[in-house]
Amino acid sequence: MKNRAIEYPHPVLNEYTNDFDNCAFNLSVGSHSDTGNSIDIELSYSLTGSGIQSLISQGLAKVFIRVVCFRTSFRKVFEMSNEDITVISLPKKNVTDSIDISAAIVAAQNINNYCLPEFNQDYFGGYPGFKLRKGDIIANEPGLTIKLNTILEKNMAGVVFINSNSAITEPKVYFASVEETDPSLTDYITISLPDSEYKNYAKLSTKKHLKNVLARFLQGALVFPAITEAIARLRREEELEEDPDCHYRGTIWAESIYNALNKMGIDELATCNQSDFEIANKLLGDVVGDSINTLMQKMIDWSTIQQEDEAL
Repeated sequence: MKNRAIEYPHPVLNEYTNDFDNCAFNLSVGSHSDTGNSIDIELSYSLTGSGIQSLISQGLAKVFIRVVCFRTSFRKVFEMSNEDITVISLPKKNVTDSIDISAAIVAAQNINNYCLPEFNQDYFGGYPGFKLRKGDIIANEPGLTIKLNTILEKNMAGVVFINSNSAITEPKVYFASVEETDPSLTDYITISLPDSEYKNYAKLSTKKHLKNVLARFLQGALVFPAITEAIARLRREEELEEDPDCHYRGTIWAESIYNALNKMGIDELATCNQSDFEIANKLLGDVVGDSINTLMQKMIDWSTIQQEDEAL
C-alpha cells in the first residue's frame, strides 16, 4: 500500500519529507518463481544514508517488508537481509488478484539520542536528539502493487515500475532482458524519474483526492509510452534474422505482453498490421481515451468550483 503523508514526531526518511539531505530508501523486486503451492519473490532494498546504515549494522534498526492481499485479508511481515537478496514465499491459497508490498526501516530497540549527520540542518541543526521507541519508523518507501496471474501481470501497467533516481536530470526507461544480472532491473520495465518529478508523481498517485481521478492520466503520461516502445522492441526482436545481443522474451514483462496479445488474437507482432501505438493502447484498455476524458472532466470540475472558464 502506498504511504500517506503522515506527520511523525521525529525525522523520517521518505518521499514526503525533507527531513534528510541527499538520502534515499527504495525497494526493488527481482525474479519470481511460481511453482508448487507457493509464489516466491526476490526482494532487495537500496539505502543511501550513512547514519541509518550504521544503525542497521549495529543492530539498532531493522528492515522489514509488509505484504498485504486486500482481497483475502492476508497480511505478513518479513525481515529483510541487510546484505543480500531476501526471498519471500507466499502460499497461493492465501493470495489472489494482487498483493501490496512495502518496506520500512524501524528501530529495533529504544534509542534515547536519535541524531544523525544526514538530518536536514535547516530543520534540525543544533537539536540535541530524539527519543525513539522500539518499532518506531525511521524510513519507509511508497511500496508497490503486483497483480497476479498468478505471478504474471493481468494489467499491463503492472509490468512497469516507476522509481526515483537522484543521479539523473531527465526521465530514463530501462527494458530488462533475460541477460540482465542486476536484481533491481530484472524482469520488468523500469522508469526512473529525477527526484523532483518523482515526488510530484508520488503525491499525484497516493493522495486519495487525486489518485482516483488522475490514475489513468498518469498511466497515459508514463506507462503508455513505455508499453508502446516495449511492443516495438518485441516486434524488432521477432523480425531480426540474426540472434540479437539481448533477449526480451522470457522476462516477466515480455511474457505478460505476449499472454495479453494472445488473448487479443495476435500470435506474432511481426505479421500484425496494427501499429505499436494501437496495440499498446488496447493492452492498457484505451488509456488514451480515458486520459483525455478524465482530464477534461477534472478541468470541468475545477472550472465549476473556481468559475475560471465559462466555456468549459
